[in-house]
Amino acid sequence: MFREFTLAEITRMINGRGRTDMAELVRGVSINSRQTKPGDLFFALKGRQTDGHRYVRDALQEGALASVVEHPQSTGREIFVSDSLFALGELARRYRDDVKARTIGITGTNGKTTVKNMVAAILSMTGRVLPTKYNYNSLIGLPLTILRSQGDEDYLVLEMGTSAPGEIKRLCDIARPDIGLITNVGPGHLEGLQSIEGVMKEKISLVEALPENGLSLVGDGAGELGRSGVERFSSEMLEEITLTERGSYFSYDGNPYSTRLLGMGNAYNCLAAIRLTAMLGIPYHVQRRVLAQLAPEPGRMEPLHWGRLFIVNDTYNANPVSMRAAIDFTRHTKRRKIYVLGDMLELGDKAMELHEEIGKYARDSADLLITFGVHAEYYDGEHFTDGNRLLRYLKNNIAGDEVVLFKASRALHFETYVDALARLMR
Repeated sequence: MFREFTLAEITRMINGRGRTDMAELVRGVSINSRQTKPGDLFFALKGRQTDGHRYVRDALQEGALASVVEHPQSTGREIFVSDSLFALGELARRYRDDVKARTIGITGTNGKTTVKNMVAAILSMTGRVLPTKYNYNSLIGLPLTILRSQGDEDYLVLEMGTSAPGEIKRLCDIARPDIGLITNVGPGHLEGLQSIEGVMKEKISLVEALPENGLSLVGDGAGELGRSGVERFSSEMLEEITLTERGSYFSYDGNPYSTRLLGMGNAYNCLAAIRLTAMLGIPYHVQRRVLAQLAPEPGRMEPLHWGRLFIVNDTYNANPVSMRAAIDFTRHTKRRKIYVLGDMLELGDKAMELHEEIGKYARDSADLLITFGVHAEYYDGEHFTDGNRLLRYLKNNIAGDEVVLFKASRALHFETYVDALARLMR
C-alpha cells in the first residue's frame, strides 16, 4: 500500500464499528493468517472450506494490528462489520480514489487470464503496469490487487471473473475501469448465471460500467450492446493462420505475428490483446515481439513433448467453449488421437445435455476417448471412476507417438494425471 491509513480511518471507510482511537498506521492487508505481516489488517473472510474468524488470534500473533470481523472474537483489536468481504471491497474502492493509473477490466467466458497476461506484457514495454496476479479475479482477488498498487503505475490490468449475477457490477464499483474488454461470451457458470442470456448480461455489465469517454472492446458472442463507440473483434479478422505443435502463426491487418501458444483460441486471444493495446497507442513492432516471446502457462494448452509423445495439458479449467477449442486443435494434429476428458462443472441443469454434445464432438475425431468424473459418463467414452485404473488403461494404449489431450474443470485436478503419466512413461 502506497498510502497508509490509520485503523480509525479504515473503520470509517468500511462503515465499521469499534474503537475509534486506534491511531496505528495500517501497512498492508491480509486474509491468510499464515501470510500476515506486522502492521497488517486481517480480514476474517468466510469460505467454503473454512472461516477466517477461526484464525483471528493467529493473525494477531503474527503482528496484525487488528482484524475485521462479523462477530466478536474477544481480542480487543476488532473492527465489526456486517459483511467482511464487502468491507474488503469498500477499502479497495476507497483506496482506488488515490490510484491515478488507467484501469483496464477484462472479462469473458474464455481467455481472460491469457489475454490479461498478454495485455500486461505488451503495456509493460512502455510503462509501469500492475496486473492481476495469477487469476485473482474475484471479489477477494480484485480488491487485493488494487491494494497492492504503489500509486506510480500507468496501468492497472484487472481480470474480472463471475459465477453469480451482479459480481461484475460489484467488481466495477470497486475498480472503476476506464477501459473494458470482453473476450467472448459462451456457456460457462450456468449453475449461477442460469442461461447464456444470463452470462451475456453479466459480462456486458463491464461495458455498461465504463465512463462515457471509456474505451470498450468486445469479442464473439456478446450480442447487441446499448452503447455507441464499442469496438468489435472476431476470429474472422485473422488471416494466413497456421497452427502447429510448437506454436501458432497468423496475420492481422496485413502484419504477421507468431506465438508459442497453441491453437486457434490463443490466436484469437492474441487478436484481443493486439486490438486493445493498439487502441492505447502501442505500435505493431512491440506487440509482435512480446507475443512471440510469451511462453505457454502450465495447464493452459501447455505443450509437453516426451520423446515422440505429444501431451496437450489443458487441465486448468473447462467449459463447452474451451473444450471444443482444445479438441479442435488436437484433431488437426497428424497423430493418433487420445482424449482424456473430465467433468465440466457449474453447468446447472444443462450439464447432461452439454456433456452429451461434447462427447459426440470428441468421438468424431478421437481414436480413443477416455473419461473420468460424474457428468463425464455422458461423453460416452471408456469411462473410469478410479484414477489409477484410468492411468493403467491409458499407459497400455499408448504406443509412444500419439497426441494425448487432458482436459477437465479445475476441481478434478487433472494435472495430477499428467504428472502421474509422466512418471509411468519413464
